[in-house]
Amino acid sequence: MKSALRNHDRCAGAAVGASFTLAGTERKYERSRPFGIVHLSLDLKLDFKRQRVQGVARLDFQRIDPAAADLQLDGVGFEIDEVRLRSGAGGGEWFKTGHEYDGEMITIPVPDTLLIGSVELRYRAEPRRGLYFLAPDRKVPRRPVQVWTHCQDEDARHWFPCHDKPHIKMTTELKVAVPPGFTAISNGELVHREKPRRGRKPWVYQFKMNHPHPSYLVSLVAGRFSVLEDRAAKCGDPYQPREVPVVYFVPPGREKDGWRSFARTPDMVELFSELTGVTYPWTRYSQVVVSDFVSGGMEHTTATTMYEHILLDAKAAKDIDSECLIAHELAHQWFGDLVTCRDWSHAWLNEGFATFFEHVEKERRLGRDEYDYSVASDLDSYLNEAKNHYLRPVVCRDYEAPMELFDRHLYEKGGLVLHMLRQQLGDEIFWRGVNGYLTGHAHGIVETNDLQRALESASGRSLDQFFDQWIYRPGHPILKVKVSWENGLLSVHAEQKQRGKNVAIFSYPLEIEVTDKNGESSRHKKAVTARSDTLVVRLTERPMWVAVDPELLIAGEVSVEAPVRMLQKQLRNGSSARIRWTAAEALGLRDEPTTIAALEASLADEKELWMVCAEAATALGRIGGRQSFGACARHLGVRHPKVRRAVVAALGNFRSPEALRALRSVAARDASYLVEAEACRSAGRTRQSGALTVLQSSLRRKSWADVVRVGALDGLSQLNDDRAVGPVRQRTLYGVGDRERRAAIAALSRLSNDRKVRQHLEDLLEDSDAHVRQDVASALQTIGDVRAVPALRRQLEREQDGRAARQIREALRNMDASDARLRLELRDELEAMRGEIGELRTRLGKIEASLRAKQVQKESQSRGRPTARTRVTGHRTARRIRRKT
Repeated sequence: MKSALRNHDRCAGAAVGASFTLAGTERKYERSRPFGIVHLSLDLKLDFKRQRVQGVARLDFQRIDPAAADLQLDGVGFEIDEVRLRSGAGGGEWFKTGHEYDGEMITIPVPDTLLIGSVELRYRAEPRRGLYFLAPDRKVPRRPVQVWTHCQDEDARHWFPCHDKPHIKMTTELKVAVPPGFTAISNGELVHREKPRRGRKPWVYQFKMNHPHPSYLVSLVAGRFSVLEDRAAKCGDPYQPREVPVVYFVPPGREKDGWRSFARTPDMVELFSELTGVTYPWTRYSQVVVSDFVSGGMEHTTATTMYEHILLDAKAAKDIDSECLIAHELAHQWFGDLVTCRDWSHAWLNEGFATFFEHVEKERRLGRDEYDYSVASDLDSYLNEAKNHYLRPVVCRDYEAPMELFDRHLYEKGGLVLHMLRQQLGDEIFWRGVNGYLTGHAHGIVETNDLQRALESASGRSLDQFFDQWIYRPGHPILKVKVSWENGLLSVHAEQKQRGKNVAIFSYPLEIEVTDKNGESSRHKKAVTARSDTLVVRLTERPMWVAVDPELLIAGEVSVEAPVRMLQKQLRNGSSARIRWTAAEALGLRDEPTTIAALEASLADEKELWMVCAEAATALGRIGGRQSFGACARHLGVRHPKVRRAVVAALGNFRSPEALRALRSVAARDASYLVEAEACRSAGRTRQSGALTVLQSSLRRKSWADVVRVGALDGLSQLNDDRAVGPVRQRTLYGVGDRERRAAIAALSRLSNDRKVRQHLEDLLEDSDAHVRQDVASALQTIGDVRAVPALRRQLEREQDGRAARQIREALRNMDASDARLRLELRDELEAMRGEIGELRTRLGKIEASLRAKQVQKESQSRGRPTARTRVTGHRTARRIRRKT
């Protein structure tokens, strides 16, 4: 259940054992910067009807390379009316200049005597990416009229000319005209607002950002919003704190949900300022909620943009946590905005820190046990990608589009690395190093070595080996740990089992917690550098239990073999939630009556923390059998919604009418949306015919972010019932909610692989939603029909979204590999058949010769020499035998 802990998307997040690097991928290096852009000024007019932007962009630059002849700017699909230059820092005269434009790059000649200057471009564009216009239509009549931006990774070039790489940071100004009644939000301070009192003249907003930031963080949002002003966050000197205004922009009518979701934001601003020792680095902080956003959130400097699902109704708020997403995007204001990765290969410095701060915020708000479970959840997510998709170094230059890097290695593994550093260095040293990293590079650009050196400076320790094995090399340790006791010696033997190209042996700290019969605990640790090693502790008596890696110092796969009685006592009395739930995980592999009883006792304990109860339920589902089913069914009404969710998930492992009966009422109604959704999934996994009615009913129910409908679609995909194909296919069409639609696409590919389904999915490859195209490519890969290859190749030629292109390329690679494997299998089968046919012919020849000899002998004995007719009859008999054979 840990992997399902996070319910929100975040900013910008195959075949088993496949390589991350696809064929034809070239290694990426940082682009040269012959000119530095120091300021950007935009004056924009938005055409909502034609979904176009018209603007004047002024970029102030300074020469870096004395020999550079041209200033090159990124710009995709522009109509350029005029380009002008001027020398100096704003006082020179403008003069027209020539330029070259190939549709993607604007090249402007700069006189070699011009060291500091400005370039101004008048242009028009109809952006395909970066700047998005929303409007209602016949299929989605309630969609609001809005415009918003999302430029990560390199999509700013679609709506304004720029050097579209993270290593160029600049101050910005933005002036925009919007329809009357609209609110505009952008980076920095609102320095001017003009609202004509009469007529239909546009309202004009002007913003100014006085600190430098990169192009991908430039923001513009316009639409109708309610404005919620929260208390100011107080940061810095406790005696004379600096107050940071905190404001939320939410859709009209969602004010109550806005307060419910965002209310802890000022506390987080204060907490992150305290932990880093760096006061919130900007003058204000806003969060604006838009519709149909392309990710969960985007950390635009001073003004984060959020998707609509951040807003929780009262039922959703019972067990859905929006604080994780709020904390993630807020942490970026320090990590990514204040200090920015030099190029995308080091983007874990942005996303790893933001992910880590989700756990840190949860620790302060809910306690250490919640922190530990959150970190363990991220470990499960990373391991799932590593085991089932690919391994890659965290810092990686082998990609086609930067967005390919925004995966579980970048987010979850990046956060795990920071967790391990915190554990190994200790809080005081770790946070001192983080402070040095931020203050030493404030408003600048960074790479991984900068963080390493800051932590080394704070600790006095060399971290070369740590960063080498966890950041610059792929993989993780896969440990098989065996705990044994004999003759006064406790032995904990650990062996690394990982194999594969470029996956090396890891050095790691092996730590155990030993508890005696009096309940007193002691810690023991050993630095392991070999594939196999043993930690030996001399004890006067047999320990009650031994907990392995109690602080999660090893971000890898750790399986523990220990005496079952030790594990049962550890489950009951372990000193931390982590020690108890890891015992439950280990017991999930022991199908014994006493183990099932111990797990049920933990599940039933109302004083136990929810995560331990949930893992006990998961273990019961893994064990299976009637005794485990009874234990789960008896606790279907457990009070905590997250435990109840784990119970209904476990019931899905029992393919019986009794399991479906237990799940039916929960799927129809529960106090938690997530429990209802999980009950739908489990109902499908029971494979009972009556589940179809349950799931079709759930498809009609509304819920937060359509989670119940998504659960019903997931359940239908597990049911293997052809009657589900029609309803599922209907929900893949435009006009259905985004999450529901994407779930239907995945479900359809698992339900059917016939020609009509394949052709329907091929048609969806041209959908305007990049997420849909990505999911369709994955669905076609699941179907595995090589007749989809031409459609995939056609879409790849015109695909502009990096992640969708990546998924299409993976699908083509894996389908080609499947086709090659099929051809090889057919060739082998053909060779085997040829061999069998040869053997049959040999045997047939022997049979024919034997028959002829017997016939000749028989005729010779009865009549003397055989006649010609007798010989013909013998040949006919042989031919009949040959045909039958």
